[in-house]
Amino acid sequence: MNYKIGFMSLLVITSIIFLFLVPDKVEAQKECIAPCTLVGDCTAACISKGYTVGQCVGWKDKDPFICCCN
Repeated sequence: MNYKIGFMSLLVITSIIFLFLVPDKVEAQKECIAPCTLVGDCTAACISKGYTVGQCVGWKDKDPFICCCN
């Protein structure tokens, strides 16, 4: 009987520890969906995927702009 109480106490303590380890705010990762030449409206395409904002970005001069959602 005592081992059941000890095991349940261990489960409760580890659950409380995991509760404090989880961050309060979890942000979605950026997802680049397509080149801006293929997507007519980047913001509308990102909103339809569940993101709040979309923007055409380019990291290098010779790379085409890519629609990335955030």
